[in-house]
Amino acid sequence: MNVNRGAFRVAVAAVMFGVGGATGCTTDDDDPGVKTGGAGTSGGAGTTGGAGTGGNVGTGGMGGTGTSTAACVSPYAVPAGSPVVFDFDAYDGVSDLGKWSAPLGGDPAAGVYAGPFSYGDRATGFPETFNAVEGQASKYALRIADTLAEKYGGGMGTWLSGCLNATQFAGFSFWVKGNLPMGKGTLTVSMMETLSSTPAKAGDKVGTCTGTATTCVHPTYLFNVTDTWTKVQVPWSSFTAGSAAGTAVTPNGRNITQLQFGVGLNWVSDASGAYVPVPAPYELVVDTLAFY
Repeated sequence: MNVNRGAFRVAVAAVMFGVGGATGCTTDDDDPGVKTGGAGTSGGAGTTGGAGTGGNVGTGGMGGTGTSTAACVSPYAVPAGSPVVFDFDAYDGVSDLGKWSAPLGGDPAAGVYAGPFSYGDRATGFPETFNAVEGQASKYALRIADTLAEKYGGGMGTWLSGCLNATQFAGFSFWVKGNLPMGKGTLTVSMMETLSSTPAKAGDKVGTCTGTATTCVHPTYLFNVTDTWTKVQVPWSSFTAGSAAGTAVTPNGRNITQLQFGVGLNWVSDASGAYVPVPAPYELVVDTLAFY
């Protein structure tokens, strides 16, 4: 029997954990996982992933970093003519991805930087593989893979050194391909309104949600994944609303602090009636993160 996401959100979170390490307005106190960071110190948790077809559990993780300051004090208004957040093509091919960053949209004048992070259920807290590969009509795309995830899965994402105002756009887009246990991945958009106002640890970003990791929930979107490059466009209205201690939070491009892609395992009941993850390999590749 499959298990739905809601029934196991807390149980999955208890298995996972978070540590820090990047820069800017990107952390939160939500769910588990471990990331590689960018420049700077301290990280925070991401959000739990969404349920797949048939109610299978998907999980998320953490990412981002920064000093312990309030998120979105002065959001950066993304120009209508510069919708790209990150296309990874500035990567030099040799630097540690967990320590590399680049200007938002390739524009240093923006004053906002972005960097990749990853997390996974290996003993290290990372996926087996986190690297840059050939992109969709581009030099590089971001990839995570594991020959056998056994606890919850993994994920990756982009921390941001500043909070973004993208309300002038209709939604978010990206290219994706891979092979996932559920055939679906989870896109999570972290927002100031769904960041806890009580950080789990020193250095975590401070939001306005008065709840905890289980009640401050970021908006999510489930997307299909095949072995062929596919462009995904997600209108703000298509996201599942987040929650700020019971109050629904619907995204519209405001106060964005981090972007994250989660890979979840299927969960089934064993002979004792307990729900357990089904170990499986996975691969997820994403490219050209942008607003549209």
